[in-house]
Amino acid sequence: MVPPKSDPKWVKFIGNIGSLKVNDLSTRMMINRLKMRVAFDTSEAVRKQSISDAYDFFAKNEASLKEDIKQIFG
Repeated sequence: MVPPKSDPKWVKFIGNIGSLKVNDLSTRMMINRLKMRVAFDTSEAVRKQSISDAYDFFAKNEASLKEDIKQIFG
């Protein structure tokens, strides 16, 4: 359900991170943290690290975040 890191959906996720609507508090907190990181440093390295961090978060919590994952990547 969580797309691989190489999937273009991750680039779209980072690009639209400011307008995402999710339900779970932990997802909102992770998105806010990434949003601030990307806002202060728009380098490719930071974008890749943000994708990696988000992937790890969603992969680890996939069972409890099914709805948010579906909403973001569906």
